[in-house]
Amino acid sequence: MDALSHDRLNRQAEDQFMASAKLPRVGVVIANHNNAAYVGEAIVSASRQTVRNVEVVVVDDASTDCSDQIIRETLAKLDDPRFRYIRLETNRGQTGAIRCGVAELSTPFVCFLDSDDVWYDNFIERHLAAHLNADYPVAFTYCDSHFINGGGELLAGTAWWFELPRKHEQHRPIDPGTVPQIDPAAGRAQFAANPTMTFHGHWTPYWSSNSTAAMMFRRDIVALLLPDKDEQLPLYLDFYLSTFCVLIIGGIAVHEALYAYRMHGKNKHSDGLMLGGASQTSRKDWGGISERVFDLILKVMLERRETLTAAIGGMRYDQAVNTIRFAIRRSRRKPWIGQLMAMVGL
Repeated sequence: MDALSHDRLNRQAEDQFMASAKLPRVGVVIANHNNAAYVGEAIVSASRQTVRNVEVVVVDDASTDCSDQIIRETLAKLDDPRFRYIRLETNRGQTGAIRCGVAELSTPFVCFLDSDDVWYDNFIERHLAAHLNADYPVAFTYCDSHFINGGGELLAGTAWWFELPRKHEQHRPIDPGTVPQIDPAAGRAQFAANPTMTFHGHWTPYWSSNSTAAMMFRRDIVALLLPDKDEQLPLYLDFYLSTFCVLIIGGIAVHEALYAYRMHGKNKHSDGLMLGGASQTSRKDWGGISERVFDLILKVMLERRETLTAAIGGMRYDQAVNTIRFAIRRSRRKPWIGQLMAMVGL
């Protein structure tokens, strides 16, 4: 082969590679309240991300345990200039603590890591890949999760509600690809990578995402949608933002557990038992919670009509308002009416 032919083959091989572009910076807020036993591990998991161009703000929301000491000791050991720490003197709740952290960031993308959960090393990498896809840009991404206990032992390999089809077959074979490889010597369960992603461009009351630590948002959408007052949403900011995002823009589900959700007996929401199946991991009244969040979304939509219409267009805005109104009406039906409507597919 002559030199000219060799150069031509090299150029053809290079053409097969993807175009290269600079990755955006990602901001992380770790909001903590009385999770001294776990916040150090959460901070370390953020420091180990394969994507290194991150900024992390740890916000302690006026904890009354020894969280402040643990946070300071962990950050001192890391000695990582990408991390900064804010300690609030008064408790502001989940929304207030996250709002405080986001205000310190100027990154195009932001994530919120609950201080009792743990990210796997490729969490940000996989979410960025989903956001930067060449099919359709979305407002937020979310992933599956493992469940662990207070000691970090694996309890479940998935969140049972994650991308669960409406018609769930109760008798079916289990895909071998979902079963982990057990390493008895190391005491570890190894899960195969799953490249599957699903786009959701329209919200329905049957759709659900996952917990706060599962998500990555465009910072602009968070700034656009955050409620005006912290006390309007002291908890469940994840449910509020994820629902709002899919209503007006769309989201992408990453079909891989990229973090571990910890059930340790003192969770603010998941105060139930891990029984398996579709058992409820929380004793909270989810119907009442969802109704309050839907009401707040509609309130913010109506108050910010001009801003939202300018951002997403009048047709999409009207569709979103009508959809959330339908969800509110549906949530307020008497139980027997809901059962009747379900029978006829409404």
